[in-house]
Amino acid sequence: MTAYFDPSRQTIWRPGESALTPSARDEDRRLSNRLAEVADELIAGVDEAHEPSDGYRRLLHKAMTVAAEAQRELLRQDQEIHLLRQLSLTDAVTKLLNRRGFDMALDRALGRARRTEERGLLLIIDLDGFKGVNDEHGHMAGDMVLASVATLLRVNTREVDDVARIGGDEFAVLLNGADSILGYQKAAQLDTMLNNLSVDWDGAEIAIRASVGMAAFGAHDDPASVLRHADATMYGQKRRAEPRLDRAPACLKALPPAE
Repeated sequence: MTAYFDPSRQTIWRPGESALTPSARDEDRRLSNRLAEVADELIAGVDEAHEPSDGYRRLLHKAMTVAAEAQRELLRQDQEIHLLRQLSLTDAVTKLLNRRGFDMALDRALGRARRTEERGLLLIIDLDGFKGVNDEHGHMAGDMVLASVATLLRVNTREVDDVARIGGDEFAVLLNGADSILGYQKAAQLDTMLNNLSVDWDGAEIAIRASVGMAAFGAHDDPASVLRHADATMYGQKRRAEPRLDRAPACLKALPPAE
């Protein structure tokens, strides 16, 4: 049966069933533990001088079976909840973090900055002319472009960095712990790679163009101001009229999208 994750209540819901809330799971655990305690009491109560009756044996067996089944069900629920929580934070097309996952990652990064004085850089990437790709080649081609951009960003960033699709054709990269020099070097590298990337689609070569904005962040910054600054630099780049040297004819073929 299909299960759905409700982020607002942190619950699982199945049609025809009540939500499995954290308090309900705690109650199930208490029941499971209590059944195990009862089984221990039954075992301890056996008089070694006399054989337990058949009824006693059946009761003991039933109590231990119920306890084992309850523990298995709790494990299954925990695994399902973990999977659904991951899905709730992941973009279906690119397999990157979605906007909710990105917001959580940015909060974590700024929290570390406040605790440890760690710095970092936020990149906001907007694909130029993406609507034209959908209009000319169709939405499946658009999804391939998005997946190819996601793969490029993921392959060319570190494990400690966070990469997200935060809108239709908008991406974000958190370069966690990067100083300004290294951060800006990485931003320039990604900018050049994105603007020399192409995707083969049904005999056509789709050239990808992107505008990249950036904002450094540290201990005294908040999410709204960091996003606002990165957005402003991205739109400033998008409005530039002069041709850019790194926007030469596309020559970097897209990597296969991540599975």
